[in-house]
Amino acid sequence: MHTIQTNLMFQTGQRYLAMDPFTPLAARELVVDRLVHDDLGLLHVVMIDLEGREISTFAEQVEAAIDAGLLVAAEEAVPASA
Repeated sequence: MHTIQTNLMFQTGQRYLAMDPFTPLAARELVVDRLVHDDLGLLHVVMIDLEGREISTFAEQVEAAIDAGLLVAAEEAVPASA
């Protein structure tokens, strides 16, 4: 039996930037809208983009995208002005 161990760190309101250069600008900023457990108990992260489109994916997939650098927390991607 294979067990996926996750480091769940998602909260509603968190902002992420998609680092894929082929992603349209309006879809690059994603906000965690809600966390949902399905009937099997699997956690889904529902994000919305700037145009209001919802993207629902497994939490493990979001974590993998963060680990690969494809999603970056908005606070990390946008330096604070001094």
